[in-house]
Amino acid sequence: MSSEILVTSTGLHALSYFIPVIFLSLVGFIILAMGTRNTGKSIMSWITFFTLAVGGVLTYLLTPIGTSIFGGTLVFNSFGLYFALIMIISSMFICYPALKGLTAKSEIFYATLLFVTVGMILAAFSYNLITLFISFEAVSIGTYVLASFGKSRRNLEGTVKYFFTGTIATAFILLGSSFFYLGTGTFNLSILATSIATPEISLALIFLIVGFGFKLAIFPMHQWAIDTYDGAENSVSAFLSAGSKVLAYVVILKVFLLGFSSDFKDVYYLFVILSILTMTYGNISALSQNNLKRLLAYSSVAQAGYLILVLAVVSSTGNITSGVASLAIASGMFYSLVYIFMKGGSFIALNSVNHESVELADVSGLAKKSPALAVSFAILLLALAGIPLTGGFFAKYLLFLSLIEGGLWWLAVIAILNSAISVFYYFRVIMYMFGRNPVGDQEFDLTRSVKVPVYASATITVVLSLMILWFPAVINIASGLFG
Repeated sequence: MSSEILVTSTGLHALSYFIPVIFLSLVGFIILAMGTRNTGKSIMSWITFFTLAVGGVLTYLLTPIGTSIFGGTLVFNSFGLYFALIMIISSMFICYPALKGLTAKSEIFYATLLFVTVGMILAAFSYNLITLFISFEAVSIGTYVLASFGKSRRNLEGTVKYFFTGTIATAFILLGSSFFYLGTGTFNLSILATSIATPEISLALIFLIVGFGFKLAIFPMHQWAIDTYDGAENSVSAFLSAGSKVLAYVVILKVFLLGFSSDFKDVYYLFVILSILTMTYGNISALSQNNLKRLLAYSSVAQAGYLILVLAVVSSTGNITSGVASLAIASGMFYSLVYIFMKGGSFIALNSVNHESVELADVSGLAKKSPALAVSFAILLLALAGIPLTGGFFAKYLLFLSLIEGGLWWLAVIAILNSAISVFYYFRVIMYMFGRNPVGDQEFDLTRSVKVPVYASATITVVLSLMILWFPAVINIASGLFG
């Protein structure tokens, strides 16, 4: 490969690849400095938004597709670029809605958001367990800070649970990485582990599944997510359930489909079991929820179950270069893009309720107060349920199609039944919005910072259904997962 030449003879040129992350970091420090001058939080919000937009453009224009540096530690390809841009968008998505929940120290919030985005970008291009771990932990530490914004007991309780659970997950990831090195002699994932399955590899698989299972909120490592999403500000919950979860997902794809290609049989059985349990538990638990944030949190757990179906399909084929594997990975990529908007937008829609704890009854009569907002929220919920004419429908359709193409039709049936279960609790929310009158003197926050992000989310979720026309291009990008 040309990466050896790049590192040894053009090391200074390789520095230019980091211009986007350097730019985001510098602006982050500038925003911290602006806080000492009592700059308004609205100004900081827009500075952060446009900084992320410029960072996205720089990432797109300056990423040297087809090259790698540091011996394959960072691989620049279309797959990594795709997810880097998605995660930049997830950060941009909460800049404006976060204004409602910020009462102080807004400079810390927005600077941290930029630093978290830097870690996300680096993780998108990392193909080494060490750099993946460091960049992932940089994001985790930043999200601990973001989740702590707010002074209520529920907020602090959720943040503490998130922190301690994240610490436990970090220990498992470190143990798994250590055993992975003992079994393969490398931390590099761009060099496929072709050695036969050994006890060290099996231990690494178990420890890493537990560690990253916590991060993705896979059953039974999910409870922190319910409490944290419920306690955090709505915009932070949107980010944790969408952007942060997509990051964990792309890391899991790399680690288990590359690092354990010699042990696909165990990968297959583990992820089949985990996906069924996660989907079923998340959906059934959401049915009995009256707290709307916890309902959406359990829905996020179920969505994680759908996403990891991709690993079950690819590992079942035993051939990472097969057409079925590419279809499954591409469906996961499309699902990730749609998920950012339909899940993030749903949490942000809760900003319309002026209560700390949002119950189902609190959205009663929203359609009478703001029909456009209620329709937009309903579209997002319908997309999460996989109803036709939304991006969520096509995301699930492609995912279930990959299961059938891979011969896992029985698993597709289980996933479809789970999706049908979710329709009941999503429609329950819609019925409250459209079929009931406001409770008492219930007043909604219908300011622009609440409505505009929800309108945008619903519109993008519907427009993304047209992306099905460009899905063959996404399939081509999917092969970049393997370096």
